[in-house]
Amino acid sequence: MGRHDFFNKYAPRPGRLRFAISRVAVLVLVIVVLAWIAISILLAPPPVAQELETVPLVSDPSASAPADHQSPSPAAPEVTVHVVGAVKKPGVYQLPVDSRIADAVDAAGGLAKGARAQMVNLAAKLVDGQQVVLPGAETATEPAAAPSATAGGKISLNSADSQTLQELPGIGPALAARIIDFRTENGPFSSVEELDAVPGIGPALLGQLSELVIP
Repeated sequence: MGRHDFFNKYAPRPGRLRFAISRVAVLVLVIVVLAWIAISILLAPPPVAQELETVPLVSDPSASAPADHQSPSPAAPEVTVHVVGAVKKPGVYQLPVDSRIADAVDAAGGLAKGARAQMVNLAAKLVDGQQVVLPGAETATEPAAAPSATAGGKISLNSADSQTLQELPGIGPALAARIIDFRTENGPFSSVEELDAVPGIGPALLGQLSELVIP
């Protein structure tokens, strides 16, 4: 057997050689892929936590309603009064509840020349339907139509001023002012018996005045 036959006998066959090379190549490829994946995982940045978007909660649905849909506020209550006498603009006026006689005088343009405001309680509250009478300088001449008690005539409770009322027996400045305040706050007297409602006038004094005065 020659040398050539020896190498031919022990030399690897071409098919086995190719198979061995293919296995080595696949193994190397797998190692390379695994190494690339491991490196990618190690070098990859950590994931960024995403913040959840907050949504505001509306606790009161009416708070977001447009202003045009809000119910209108109720109108404030008023009183209607008739202002006459020594004011610049006598007439009927509407004023807020709890207004005073002074407010009615202001609404009527203020006091006229010669007004005797001291005869009226300007701080008294107004009543719906009330007539506010402001005495003036001409009031002194009005009692001529109603003679004084000393002359035997009767005095009108609704038109007499303080001085005229003081001509009545038992009526001084304080009681005269109370009579005027009463008719200002409650309206004109409709009967002589209503004098009993004036503070300070009792049944005895009313009996003395009943024949001397008229409403």
